[in-house]
Amino acid sequence: MKLTFRILAVAATAAALVPFGLSSAQALPAGYGEPVARAAAASLDGLSTADAMRQLAAQPGMIATGERLSDKVGDSSAGMWLDHRTGSVVVNVVDESAAATVRAGGASARVVEHNMTELESARDAVAKTLSTDTAAGIDVRANQVVVQIGDSATELDTLTATAARYGSLVRTEHVDGSFETTISGGDAITGGGSRCSLGFNTTNNTGITAGHCTSAVASWSDPSGAYYGPSIGASFPGNDYGLIRNDGGLPQPGDVNLYNGSYQDITNAADPSPGMSVCKSGSTTGLTCGTVYQVGMTICYAQGCVYNMAQSDAYVQPGDSGGSWFSGSIAVGITSGMGGGFSYFQPVVPGLNMFGVWVF
Repeated sequence: MKLTFRILAVAATAAALVPFGLSSAQALPAGYGEPVARAAAASLDGLSTADAMRQLAAQPGMIATGERLSDKVGDSSAGMWLDHRTGSVVVNVVDESAAATVRAGGASARVVEHNMTELESARDAVAKTLSTDTAAGIDVRANQVVVQIGDSATELDTLTATAARYGSLVRTEHVDGSFETTISGGDAITGGGSRCSLGFNTTNNTGITAGHCTSAVASWSDPSGAYYGPSIGASFPGNDYGLIRNDGGLPQPGDVNLYNGSYQDITNAADPSPGMSVCKSGSTTGLTCGTVYQVGMTICYAQGCVYNMAQSDAYVQPGDSGGSWFSGSIAVGITSGMGGGFSYFQPVVPGLNMFGVWVF
């Protein structure tokens, strides 16, 4: 039997800002991504399968170019991102000299006001004042720090005052609903009356998923009810990483369920970047795809804050928690939560390193 994991925890109750889930009262904005049940490449940005496959194949090289040039211009860099409208990697810089270096290196350059040091300093200052149901991150494309405030947020005086001190460098948004937590590569895992999704099968006879799942449930079964194994690692809040040991001896293929009868092989793992096209596999919504908008975000759930999160518009729902985020054959994250019409995932590489395991 093929076993895959996806995460978005389903439990009896939902908190205001929960790691990947959506409360019954939370409304999604018009046009929010619809679930899809087709191969990952076929659903990226409305492209044909062939065009999407070419886009996915080109992304690692584009990201490497952007990161190399960002390092080369040093303090003049304001981050890099992928522009799929033009098919280019864009490096934001703060002066024309750095822009010339970027263009000579084969990327597009955009001159902006604030460098990455300024953006990160403002983000970190704002993040220290976050309360439940708020979030903060860097919108590289807009060259701004973004503060998001959910419907259940309270004690906002210090946060809003801190944001205001930075003027136009920090943008504040009120978002519909609240931030919530959400359990294969994409297959359902159940235990203790809850359902999450497995992220990826990993070395040492284990599987990685969301920490808010493994911190609440001691042992897990697969979708058919067969025993999978115990939770042996949980880091939540702060991070949202969990590890399960396959004591049940279930088959552990190195792939992700695409929910159309086929599977995507996973061969390696890497960090997400703004503008990257990604897909998510989860036990509630199946396969959905979208774009990475921010990385390095702080999301404050009712249970506590989680750092270094990535934001996407791929559709998620409760029970998807812990599920797989990937770009082609590359693992990039595991589902954590949702809120304000966006989904949030933890980059998978730090979690793999934390537990001393890897995808295969």
